[in-house]
Amino acid sequence: MRKLPPLNAIRAFEAVARRLSFADAGDELGVTATAISHQIRHLEAYLGFQLVERRPRQIALTPAGQELFPKLQTAFDTLGEAFAMLDKDVEQSLVRVTTTYAFAERWLVPRLSDFFDKHGDIRVEVETDDDVLDLRTGRLDLAIRYGPQSAANEEAEILVSDRYIPVSLADQPETGAQDSRLLGYRWRNADMGGPTWEEWFKEAGETFPPERITRFSDESAAFNALDQGLGLLLSSSVLVDEGLKSGRYRQIQGPELHGFDYCLVLNPLSRNKHGVKIFAEWLRQAAEPA
Repeated sequence: MRKLPPLNAIRAFEAVARRLSFADAGDELGVTATAISHQIRHLEAYLGFQLVERRPRQIALTPAGQELFPKLQTAFDTLGEAFAMLDKDVEQSLVRVTTTYAFAERWLVPRLSDFFDKHGDIRVEVETDDDVLDLRTGRLDLAIRYGPQSAANEEAEILVSDRYIPVSLADQPETGAQDSRLLGYRWRNADMGGPTWEEWFKEAGETFPPERITRFSDESAAFNALDQGLGLLLSSSVLVDEGLKSGRYRQIQGPELHGFDYCLVLNPLSRNKHGVKIFAEWLRQAAEPA
């Protein structure tokens, strides 16, 4: 193992030698001039010789200090370059994405294994929130927003549009919506006018049975209830597409309601990052109809 003096003391000496001032070195390192002086004395005691001459109005390096300083400066420069390159590489290969809980759980996460199989060198962080997050202040690279494209308030690219259909677990008895328990959830943004069971029954020409609906505060909870076989869910076709293909879910006969768009929004500060470009292109391909 390398036998090195305390690294804090080495750092303090390099700053003092570069600035020839305890006060300036302290400002740079966020400590007092007195603390810097103690670090230098600690280093000198460790080495057994003096590095800094303390004069009434200024300081100067001793011959030993003058010999040591350029070597330390080169070493610190090399360290700085190494960590700068590391940060750059990490940033280029890290993708931070935000989307809703339900989209992450039902669409994005089940497909991520395909992305990692193709691009194992790229890291992905998923921030789930049903609120619209500010990409710039949140240091997020891209968002998958849901709603009318015009409501994205940013340059949005439609990934996929959906419709609303009633579904049940495939192994549940085959019954129509008129004879089943119903599952629903409250739209966080009521102004969107999202599809509801009331609208579905109106389209079907049937009377809506309010006594047979169980409402949840969010979409993910309603999906969990669907998976427990508690009833029929009026769901985004995008979020149940894989379940319908696999045979886990069954679509119930009846009208299909117009939904909204899942839109891709890129942070302008991140759109040219290597990982973001690859992840955005993968999203586009994954959203294409099979």
